[in-house]
Amino acid sequence: MLEPRTEAFTDLDIHLSIGQARTDIDELDLGIIRLLRMRRAVSQRIQRTRLRADGPGTDPGRENDIARVYRSHFGDSGDDVAAAVLRACRS
Repeated sequence: MLEPRTEAFTDLDIHLSIGQARTDIDELDLGIIRLLRMRRAVSQRIQRTRLRADGPGTDPGRENDIARVYRSHFGDSGDDVAAAVLRACRS
């Protein structure tokens, strides 16, 4: 017969579960950072090309499209996410 779980054991399970989840988040964050660095490189390439052609450094219409995509996935906070991504990816 199985003994009932003790509160201490449950707390240990929770601690281990949180610890693993935090490790997972750390790994995800590193992946996001790698992707943002790649995105920044592509964005800077576009910006350089536009500037060489005497165009504007940014394209507000394109930025609005990007914000709309983030908003569709994250609701109202998508605007903040898009703004942070765009800011991080500018030269």
